Amino acid sequence: MNAGKLGTTRPTIFSELLDPEKQDGWPVPPAHELKDEVYSILAAAADTTGNAMTVACYKVIGNQDIYSALRKELHAAFPDPDAKLNFATLERLPYLVRCA
Repeated sequence: MNAGKLGTTRPTIFSELLDPEKQDGWPVPPAHELKDEVYSILAAAADTTGNAMTVACYKVIGNQDIYSALRKELHAAFPDPDAKLNFATLERLPYLVRCA
């Protein structure tokens, strides 16, 4: 199976794992092994992202100047507290991007 046969235009971890031609003689992993791969990937992503966000929040909250500047910029960009945050807008906020 290649990425195109799975309905996507780019390869994924699973399209590679399910492609018998890319296994160097190893069998395609069974479903229970693929499940283990999924859990490993999710745990790794959640752990690293969670740790980074924890440290970032701690640093922002711990520095009143950074907190105030970031809060002001976010309020200016998103005056409605119930509105959804738009990623394209967030990535254009200069102070937020510098803090990240």
